[in-house]
Amino acid sequence: MLKVLDRYILSELIKPFFAGIGAFIIIMLSNTLFLYADLIVRNGIPVDTVLILLLYNMPAIMVVTFPVAYLFATLLVLGRLAKDSEITALRACGISFTRIILPILITALVISYIGYWFNETVVPWANQQCVAIYKDMMVKQPIPPIKANYFFKDASNRYFYIEKIDRSRNMLQNILILDRVKQGYPQIITAKTADREKTKWVLKDGMIRKFNGKGYISYEAKFEMMEIQLNLDPNIFFSEQKSVQELSSGEAIKEIGKLSSQGVDVKAMMVDYHIKFSLPLATFFAALIAAPIGVRFSKMGSYIGVSASIALIFVWYVLYSYGKELGAAGAIPPFLGAWIHNFLFGIVGGIMLIHISRK
Repeated sequence: MLKVLDRYILSELIKPFFAGIGAFIIIMLSNTLFLYADLIVRNGIPVDTVLILLLYNMPAIMVVTFPVAYLFATLLVLGRLAKDSEITALRACGISFTRIILPILITALVISYIGYWFNETVVPWANQQCVAIYKDMMVKQPIPPIKANYFFKDASNRYFYIEKIDRSRNMLQNILILDRVKQGYPQIITAKTADREKTKWVLKDGMIRKFNGKGYISYEAKFEMMEIQLNLDPNIFFSEQKSVQELSSGEAIKEIGKLSSQGVDVKAMMVDYHIKFSLPLATFFAALIAAPIGVRFSKMGSYIGVSASIALIFVWYVLYSYGKELGAAGAIPPFLGAWIHNFLFGIVGGIMLIHISRK
């Protein structure tokens, strides 16, 4: 009978779980697409590039959707079983409430392991692909993410200094270029403005000066227009150091240890490191609190179950987000910042579960 019961509960659980995953993935992908909307509209990023970028975002999104989808499914299923008095009938046969929800908790641990495996293998690789595409997108903007009043170097051994950037008109103003492409003394190019045309920059109203071996000007000429190829290396604007989200837990802790020995503040990185374990296991703690709440509010109707799901998901997300911020800021230890949502859900869920089991 117990094996039949396990199969019955899991068969009831699987449909809302996968429905929840699908719904939350759509919501989170829509949010991601909204974040990229400015790049798409202003810079004409191809649709296929956006779709590939969203595809690479999927593994990380799925790890987040597992806990919320499982919480949603557990609330609905146990709420329905309690409302139809099936849980009452099972307990009248001598089966404890803890035994009734045992397949739900075991399945939550299995899903937690799947989430952990995703976080260790698929997510770092997918995040690396996302970063590579994003870097390429940034460099190909009408005006790349360069800064005013700041020297930067391109891949052709030229140094650029731009006094002002007018992004509304995609124009650079008061440009100085130290060109060391050729052997010998560098030539200096100045221009009042520059506009981008495809892969080239068009300098306007400028001067070019060349120098001899003694450092004196050997050639000087004005020009109305000059085209130059700006070969930007994405690593000029983006750190070559990989984020914790792009590394497995073993690689991440080594990188954190190295940076910590150099005096770098690694609190935020430590929070991200601990989240690699706490986020997948959040599925288990979500089930732990959803089970007694689903039973307690079952008599109030299915709408209350859905409302309770939304409220719990909101509380979970707030605890998760604020825990990360507090841990990164040093207000609480990084470990606690990463695990606080699990601890609170586990404590509250455990107390409620004990209370219901004694009835």
